[in-house]
Amino acid sequence: MEKLWTISEVARFLGIQEEDVEQLVREGRLTGYKLGGRFLRFRPSQVEAVKGALHTPSQVDRRRGRRRGVVWAERLREFLYFYDFYLVSATLLAAMVVYLMVAG
Repeated sequence: MEKLWTISEVARFLGIQEEDVEQLVREGRLTGYKLGGRFLRFRPSQVEAVKGALHTPSQVDRRRGRRRGVVWAERLREFLYFYDFYLVSATLLAAMVVYLMVAG
């Protein structure tokens, strides 16, 4: 089974912005698969087919004025969503170690 790509990886491969990838999905020109009901993932073979159909990035509507902080916030939210179990587990483990060191 091939590894599914994130929006960032698709944007980098196509040479466009992440907003443009989302626009391609809304237009039905690119198939995205939702994981956890929220996050889009893409099959590399389908992205390569779309790259052949896209002649220039100018064919994609670009939204202007997107701040860099918004992209960072989306990436952080995605990270926390996928790794929340590990973060909570590591925090509890660290708290238990500190407790054992202080109590011992």
